[in-house]
Amino acid sequence: MHRDRGAHRAERRGLSRTLLIWLALGVVAVLLLLAAIFLIPRGDNDASGDPTDGGSPTASGASGEASGGGDEPVVVAGSETDAKTWSAVLQDPAVELGAPGEDTGTRELISRALGEVQDGQADRSVTEQALKRRARSEGDAAPVQDAAQRLQQIAEDPAPSSPAPADPSAPAYAAGAEHPSATVVTRGEWQDYRAQHADTSLVASTPGSRPVSEAPTADDAALTHALEQWQHLAEPFHALVAIDISGSMGTTALPDGSTRMDLTKAAAATAVGLFPEHDALGLWTFERHLDGDKDYRSVTPVRELSAPVGGGTQRDQLSRDAQSLTFSPDGYTGLYDTTLAAYRQVLHDDAPDHLRTVIVLSDGMNHDPGSIALDELLSTLKAEQDTENPVRIITVGVSKDADATVLQQIAEATGGSSHVARTPQDIQKVFVDALTGA
Repeated sequence: MHRDRGAHRAERRGLSRTLLIWLALGVVAVLLLLAAIFLIPRGDNDASGDPTDGGSPTASGASGEASGGGDEPVVVAGSETDAKTWSAVLQDPAVELGAPGEDTGTRELISRALGEVQDGQADRSVTEQALKRRARSEGDAAPVQDAAQRLQQIAEDPAPSSPAPADPSAPAYAAGAEHPSATVVTRGEWQDYRAQHADTSLVASTPGSRPVSEAPTADDAALTHALEQWQHLAEPFHALVAIDISGSMGTTALPDGSTRMDLTKAAAATAVGLFPEHDALGLWTFERHLDGDKDYRSVTPVRELSAPVGGGTQRDQLSRDAQSLTFSPDGYTGLYDTTLAAYRQVLHDDAPDHLRTVIVLSDGMNHDPGSIALDELLSTLKAEQDTENPVRIITVGVSKDADATVLQQIAEATGGSSHVARTPQDIQKVFVDALTGA
């Protein structure tokens, strides 16, 4: 009996020791868990209150693969961005970007803007137009500042923040780029800048105050296509613009008495302001037998916009010439001969490594019985094309009276594009879209 009680006490002592061991192991496990919680970075806001310093390390990068949080884009300005999407940031002319081939922040912004398009959060047409305008105005051949320079510029000379114009073809779009009030950089670049400028008043934010990791990114194919298109459009532009001045351009287009010519002049003036200094533009006008037997006349030869002309620059000269355009009340449209002559002129211009382009704007159809026939025009355009440095024709039809089918055939014969302004209100937007490669 005593042996039984002793065995029972031994069993109890054994159980107590086992229980203590399990309790000790449990305490150790809890301590390890707490250590993990407090030691592993959680992406919380830092002391500055910057909501962008967190972020998931698995956020997609520009290549569609996982990228470190330091590559995530942020908008830096004097105050948090009012934009709700990355596409809206891309559209805002007051936000300065870099060259996406070299600038990670810009490339990541593009990836997220395109990701929003693919996810149905942003309008495809508007986003793609903004990309093309960015490439034209902030192209690789134009002076482009790196992230540190852009941040310093905004810090030293902040511009008043203003909402982006509702229509990116408005003059404010071009003016905004002259004095940026914000820029997009990577989170890592922002942190480096802030570490060196602890007293900066600049802040970093993301559209809609959402974590960057929540923004969708573009798939590899879409991003690669966009970056290739950017690189192409960033090349210097060499363009001859031929504007129809036949009698129909005097047709009243708006209740205030504005004619098609008035609206075209305003569109041309806006477009001239959208191009960087390294681009070259020239102006022709055309009707039927405008200059002897020729249906066209050179108003301003093609020159770089920064070239000195008459005490000013080529840009100044083009602006004056655009404003002085007038229509011929009895003039008819000499479309085909003018198109071929302008095409041949640009073909023979010495403009290597430039995007050689002819832009033809007309509100009617060919009314010159003695001109080249349409079939012959199209075959000639194809036969004379320079495959090494092609010349593309972009056509712009003004109003429902324009021969849209013919204008499209002319453009397609050279790999160009055709645009139609079906209402007077569309003229400026369509013309600017055509000139900026949209």
